[in-house]
Amino acid sequence: MKYIVEAFDRSSEFLAFEVELPENCDVRLKQIMGWTAPQRGDEGYDLSPSQAAAIEALVGKEFYDDDHIFQLTCNVD
Repeated sequence: MKYIVEAFDRSSEFLAFEVELPENCDVRLKQIMGWTAPQRGDEGYDLSPSQAAAIEALVGKEFYDDDHIFQLTCNVD
């Protein structure tokens, strides 16, 4: 599974940037997101500030701000 955080501009709702998550982060991401079922590969989730902060720690990069709407997408490789 490939996971990507997408940041959308709050005003225009256009995609501003993406952050690709590292491979093999499924177990940690399951904890962060509170998933109880396996992902199919076509899901998208709005991220709360606390979820975004945990994902920032996972990827080792700060990206969260109030100017964007953040979503996590799950994609089949």
